Amino acid sequence: MRFGLLDLLFAIACIFIGTIAGQWLGSDLLPYLRFAVGLISGICLYLALVYPVYRGLKLFPLVLPRCPCCEKFGDGFHVGGHFPRIIFRCPTCEGEFVVWHNGKAGAEETWDKPVLVLKWPYALGIYRKAAKPE
Repeated sequence: MRFGLLDLLFAIACIFIGTIAGQWLGSDLLPYLRFAVGLISGICLYLALVYPVYRGLKLFPLVLPRCPCCEKFGDGFHVGGHFPRIIFRCPTCEGEFVVWHNGKAGAEETWDKPVLVLKWPYALGIYRKAAKPE
């Protein structure tokens, strides 16, 4: 799992803004309920903004993919490529695979390596294996 300073600051800002908005919207509630409404609205704001912000800034997701060959999580196996097509190499089995960060494989994909595509929500790193089009 990758969690950097930018990820932390984005999460803090969303939860802070959502909590302030929740406190204002729930001003007629009891104090502990007002805090709960604020926290829930902060989490909802984070989930609503995480996809466009991470895609716009071309940030990597928080969770790196499992290797499709050996099914093990690797740490730091980014090889190359340009957004949205990134090539990874597994440190365990040395197998290479491609991850498309825009949710679908592009027309320039060669399909000589396993291809994974990233699904929503972008920052959480939910991947699925793509099939070669016929």
